[in-house]
Amino acid sequence: KPEWWNDKGLKALSARVVRAAPNDPAATSVRAIVLTGQCRAWESGPRSAAELNEAAAHFERAVALCDAPAQKEVLAGNAVRCHSLAEAMYR
Repeated sequence: KPEWWNDKGLKALSARVVRAAPNDPAATSVRAIVLTGQCRAWESGPRSAAELNEAAAHFERAVALCDAPAQKEVLAGNAVRCHSLAEAMYR
């Protein structure tokens, strides 16, 4: 794996990709996935409520950009789950 294939590197890379392609649903979805830290492809650290809320916002953006109804449903569910996890951290 490349040296940037770690939590910090993927967070930085996904942020750059979204800045370069803000209207690309795949880029937006990848950023959201990285921010959740729930992918087994790399070791991720704990996530803050702010990161989970940002992930939710990116999932919501991906919903708006996506044309496939089934995928929209999955992305929307991911957004709700991220918001719920973030809210639980505030309690």
